[in-house]
Amino acid sequence: MKHQLAERLPDQLARRLERSILLGEWRPGQRLPAERAWAPALGVSRGALREALRLLAERGLVQQRHGAGSFVSERPDDRRADPWTQLLQRQPLMQADLLEFRAMLEMRSAELAAERADAADLARLAERHAAVAAAYAGADRAEQVRADVAFHRAIADATRNPVFSYLVATLLELLHEHVQLSIADLAPDSAEARDLAAQHAALWQALRSRDPAGAAAAARQHIGYVQQRWARRMAGTDDAA
Repeated sequence: MKHQLAERLPDQLARRLERSILLGEWRPGQRLPAERAWAPALGVSRGALREALRLLAERGLVQQRHGAGSFVSERPDDRRADPWTQLLQRQPLMQADLLEFRAMLEMRSAELAAERADAADLARLAERHAAVAAAYAGADRAEQVRADVAFHRAIADATRNPVFSYLVATLLELLHEHVQLSIADLAPDSAEARDLAAQHAALWQALRSRDPAGAAAAARQHIGYVQQRWARRMAGTDDAA
């Protein structure tokens, strides 16, 4: 059954703007357009935009300064990830537990995205996958990390469930930054880099084909690979550079 939960316009707009901020389409500290000009450009009333910005301010993504306007927070991910970060600092061996949770979450995200993605979601996913493929074909490992995160976030966004978007984004930030389980330490053109590229391609093909079971299976294979790599690192046998 399709996801048909009623959602107020300000909530829809807040989710849309949150996605743009978390995907880096607005720079930290950047001043957002004035409401009187931005609302018509977004196709909404000033009241709806004002309410959406208030919601984003409550989430710590936007700062509203009296007489100056609204600004993207300097570190929009801090408020979202901080409790998880503190937990990891107290219990550093929880990385494996987080990966186990990520496997469940991303499998279901992929399944729902295959069912619910609209044309705009699929276009965004195609763009994000193209960026992943291009990054893995090159040697810029920082770009590989950025493209990888953006692709998985786009899948979560395509579930049309903001809770999935929030949780997937949180886990990706936490694991990449604090556990260093990301692809940033892979040798360019290594067998592992090629494996990861192939896994992302399989996931994209299942999403494009609107194959929920195939998408879930592709996500399971990908996260399982990451879990195995983490286990090798903990055992001191990971051969990545």
